[in-house]
Amino acid sequence: MRLNSNLILRQVGGEYMIVNPFSETMDMAQVYSLNETAAWLWKQLENKEFTVDEAGALLCNEYEVNKDTARNDANELCRQWLETGLAIE
Repeated sequence: MRLNSNLILRQVGGEYMIVNPFSETMDMAQVYSLNETAAWLWKQLENKEFTVDEAGALLCNEYEVNKDTARNDANELCRQWLETGLAIE
């Protein structure tokens, strides 16, 4: 899978948001908020092909979390990203 290359991560204050800079209007329904961990993972995966296992390994290496938890978290996050169009297969 790959992150949608039309979208970018922006930090506004302490919030992380995914926005489409090519949109002619700012549709707040099309802005997605990420927590700090998800934003960190997004930065690691930008412009790369990746699998859920690779995303889980990144989380496991960066944070104090066991392999199963990291993979489950990565799986859920990637599922959400695919469902919302933030990532594509």
